[in-house]
Amino acid sequence: MHICPYEDKNTAGKVAMLAWVLWNNRNNCVWNNEREPRQQLGVKALHFWNEWNAVNIMREPHRQSAEQQQQQQQMPWTLPPDGWQKCNVDAGFHDDVGKKSVGWCIRDSSSQFVLAGTFWLHGRFSIIEGEAIALMEAMKEVKSRGFANVIFETNSKNVVDATHCLHTGVSEFSSLICEIKNILSLSTNFEVKFIKR
Repeated sequence: MHICPYEDKNTAGKVAMLAWVLWNNRNNCVWNNEREPRQQLGVKALHFWNEWNAVNIMREPHRQSAEQQQQQQQMPWTLPPDGWQKCNVDAGFHDDVGKKSVGWCIRDSSSQFVLAGTFWLHGRFSIIEGEAIALMEAMKEVKSRGFANVIFETNSKNVVDATHCLHTGVSEFSSLICEIKNILSLSTNFEVKFIKR
């Protein structure tokens, strides 16, 4: 209760989201005998907060001009530079069947379709892990096919930020990020960028 009146909205929101994630994890443990590893709960809370905050900033018209709102809503796909290709990556979550899907699509600097791929993931993954796996698998496939000068775009800001961060952890998510960083270190003509939905 002390945080709400004395801390800024951002801090209070993060604390509230962390409390919700902990409460949700506790309920899943009690009622469904399922528990996420504790190392992932903080990352999950931050991921949810960033996405919730981004959506709510876009919905607050008094904070943005009509022109800014229109630009954010349209967000057209942009061409990569000449000699480069762009690979858009995303993960889908199908909890009703206990699966995750991954898809990626490559287009060249003239917007022509080059190659695409999809596959299913079986098992339990957090959203942020699913997004990281989608990026990693797309990078592996593109690398194995001999592509160079590729910009990988994902709508998961947390994944992109983690690939550019020097800090490493011990969670499953951190090990996925390490593998992505290894691919990037071996393929200096690959880039990873964040793109809004």
